[in-house]
Amino acid sequence: MSFSSELRTELCDRIDRSAHCRIAMLAGIITLDGKMKLQDGRRCLSIRMEKDEVVETTKRLLRMVFQVEEKDLEIVPRTQEGARIRIYNTDLIDRMFRTLKLTELEDRLDVDDVVMARGCCMVAFLRGSFLAAGSVSNPESQYQLEIVTGRDTVTRQVLQALEGFGVTGRVTERKYSQVVYIKDADGISDTLGQMGASNAMMEFENIRILKGIRNNINREVNCDTANITKTANAAIKQIEDIRRIEATVGLHSLPAGLQELARVRLENPDLSLKELGQLLDPPLGKSGVNHRLRKISELAADPESLR
Repeated sequence: MSFSSELRTELCDRIDRSAHCRIAMLAGIITLDGKMKLQDGRRCLSIRMEKDEVVETTKRLLRMVFQVEEKDLEIVPRTQEGARIRIYNTDLIDRMFRTLKLTELEDRLDVDDVVMARGCCMVAFLRGSFLAAGSVSNPESQYQLEIVTGRDTVTRQVLQALEGFGVTGRVTERKYSQVVYIKDADGISDTLGQMGASNAMMEFENIRILKGIRNNINREVNCDTANITKTANAAIKQIEDIRRIEATVGLHSLPAGLQELARVRLENPDLSLKELGQLLDPPLGKSGVNHRLRKISELAADPESLR
C-alpha cells in the first residue's frame, strides 16, 4: 500500500465527535466531489469518489449528521471514473443544503465560510477536502502534498484552513483545475499532524530523518559507512521514543535533564551524541548523553509510568 493510501485510510477513521466538525468534514467532501444533476429525469445529488474507503466514510457521516438510511442512498459501484453515492430524496437534499450551507452554482456546489468558523472545523473541512481530492507523494522520492480544488472558492478555503495552523500553501493550474500544494517538509508534517494522521506523520518524519542522514553520509565521503548507518538507525529509534512519549504523556512529563535532551534531539536529528552534548546547558559528554537517551528509551517502553 502506498504512503498516500495509508494516509487516506488513517484519515477515514478520524471522525470528530462534535456535530459541527462532522458537518465541516462532510462539506469538504461534498463541495469537491458532489454536484446536482438530472439522473433518469429526477433531480439528484451525485457524489463521486475515487476510493471505496471514502465512500464508506461519507456514508458514515451521512448517517451521523442526517440519520440517512440505506434506502435513501444509491451506491454505484466503482468504475474507472470512481464510485458514486446518489441521493434522490428531495427532503434530504434540502436538509443537506441547509445544514451544510451549500449553494448550487452551475455544475458545482460551494459551501459557505460559516461552516469553517471554528479552528477545529477548518481542520475537519481540510480533512474532508483531502479525502475527496488529495494525495501525498512518496516521501522517499519527493515532498509534495496536494489537493485538486478545481476553482477559486475552494482554493481560498483550503488555503485559509492551512494558514489557520501556520502552513502556507501554493496554487498551480493543472488541466483547467486549480491545485493547492505544499512542498515544504515541515508544512507537510504539520498538515498531517493537524488532520489527525499521527501514524502517517511519524512515518513521514522517520523517512525525512533517514534521508537527511543519508545526505550527510554522501557529503562525508571518508566516513565509515557501517558506523554511520548504525548512528542513523539509532537516531531514528531515539526520535521514535521521544515522539511516543510526546504523543502519550507529553515531554513536560520528563525530568528537566531528559526533557532538554529530548527537545535538542528533535531539533537536531542528524547530530552525533558528542555534538548533542555540546548544545546542552551545561554541556554533557558523549557517555552522559548516551546514558540519558537510554533512560528515555526505557521510559518510552512504558510512558504511563511518567503520569
